[in-house]
Amino acid sequence: MTPTEVIERIVLDPDLSVPEKDERIIAFLAQSVGKGVAAAVQCLSETSDKRVSEFVAAYLEMIPGARPEKKRVAERLRGAGPLAQSAARLVPWLPGSLVDAFIQDYLAAPDPDSPLGSVLLAIGIYYPESLRPHADRIDSPFIRRSLLSGAPDSLADALLGQWQQDRDIDELHSLALIRTRHAADLIESVRDDIDDPEDWEWLMPLAGRLPDSGEDSGFRPSFMGFVADEGESSHVMGGTYPGDVPLCADCRAPAERVLTLSANALPHNLSQDPTFFWFSCDCEEVDRIVVRFNPDGTKVYFGPQGPAGKGSRIIPGKRSMVLETHPNQAGVSLMAIAGRSQHQVGGLPRWPSPELHPICPECGNFMPFLAAIDSGPTPYGPMGFEGLLFGFWCDGCSVSTTQIQE
Repeated sequence: MTPTEVIERIVLDPDLSVPEKDERIIAFLAQSVGKGVAAAVQCLSETSDKRVSEFVAAYLEMIPGARPEKKRVAERLRGAGPLAQSAARLVPWLPGSLVDAFIQDYLAAPDPDSPLGSVLLAIGIYYPESLRPHADRIDSPFIRRSLLSGAPDSLADALLGQWQQDRDIDELHSLALIRTRHAADLIESVRDDIDDPEDWEWLMPLAGRLPDSGEDSGFRPSFMGFVADEGESSHVMGGTYPGDVPLCADCRAPAERVLTLSANALPHNLSQDPTFFWFSCDCEEVDRIVVRFNPDGTKVYFGPQGPAGKGSRIIPGKRSMVLETHPNQAGVSLMAIAGRSQHQVGGLPRWPSPELHPICPECGNFMPFLAAIDSGPTPYGPMGFEGLLFGFWCDGCSVSTTQIQE
């Protein structure tokens, strides 16, 4: 059977649940030649079933690179009626001319229920500057909110003026999500005017600046992350950590390495390789893990430590993380959806719900964001946790904090 026939048989099987279909399609494509890119492209070029195109495009979204193939598929989907919505998965790799073509297609017949609505939302996430000139012709509140990212100073000034009139914290939230230097200056200027000081302490880093030091609240630039084969990148995921790790205070199970970033392979001028851990047990004793990396080993805060275990449940095997430059360097303004968001290194965090940045136990300062790991599927199987893991790094103290939001 052709790849399309295999995938369509899986999708049309009434005895399989949606997660089971997803798992089988991922396994089939991942085991195909060239990580299944050619098979996925063939299927997306042939199928007329929207369900099939959604499953396969979601797989192709997990694979880094393959820009020409993704462009070719998106061009085909653009003219395929209801299937066009699947092109949303491929937006980060599309050239500006094709992005503009999708925008013009939507504007020719604007409709919130159009299959192109999903594509426009993705364009707002990755290329808000391309869509912003047409904001007055878009009714979707989600798409319009995506356009806050990098918005002009005039909008920032207007949001501040609205807040000064009615004191609605949502207006300051929107102002912070513009994530420009000017927007951060405006958030900083209202410090003494906000009733709850804690509100200002989460708004300030959301805008891009730590509330105590005034330093960037994230390491720039920003990259999209992709789970890849071991050795494909110097950024390690999973596998056994060569040293002491945090232990669960309840069952004493060792935490697992989620990600070790190679400082030498990043442009962030880090002094050493940050590592982030999480637990695979079901005790739910903690919502964050804090570790200091000393020349003679690790020091775990707020809990016991001990030898690392063998194997990996959080990450499906020992893998690596491949990075690609994120198209939106200002910072995405839409909140993340756990299980459906991209891994990220650098930039500003995309919270499901904004939180305070953690405080370094060594220096007492707020910590900048460095990485986010989503619990969604990978080409190698599911992740062993639910929600989103956020990693913060105090480079001066060599301390990492990993915290979860579901």
